[in-house]
Amino acid sequence: MEETPVSKVMTKNPVFVLSDTLAVEALQKMVQGKFRHLPVVQNGDVIALLDIAKCLYDAIAPMERAAEKGKAIAAVEGVEKNWGTSFSGQNTFIETLREQMLRPSLSIIIADNLKIVIVSPDDTVLTTTKKIQECRINSAVFR
Repeated sequence: MEETPVSKVMTKNPVFVLSDTLAVEALQKMVQGKFRHLPVVQNGDVIALLDIAKCLYDAIAPMERAAEKGKAIAAVEGVEKNWGTSFSGQNTFIETLREQMLRPSLSIIIADNLKIVIVSPDDTVLTTTKKIQECRINSAVFR
């Protein structure tokens, strides 16, 4: 650990997702690829590193809120029926609202989880491990 460079043990050219990817798509990618960590990229930079367990846990809260908001959607749909056909674009509005509430993108889930450790390929495994422990996370990226 003291002599092995991290570049020898880390994944080169990992699969990644963009910050506007739906959370469910990111989870599917991790399950299908059989990996536990997934970099989230925005404007060419890694802004987060998803952990499958934490991602599942973090996805529960928005889904719980969405269930509550689902009642609000039902109320809006009730109003929509009273509008009749006089309001153009009403179905698009309702569908967009439903999509945003029930299928959050990663930007919602990772908003509070922007801690990432970036290491040099020449850093040792020991140095990287210490950095990870200091930040109280369980993975790192290198460039």
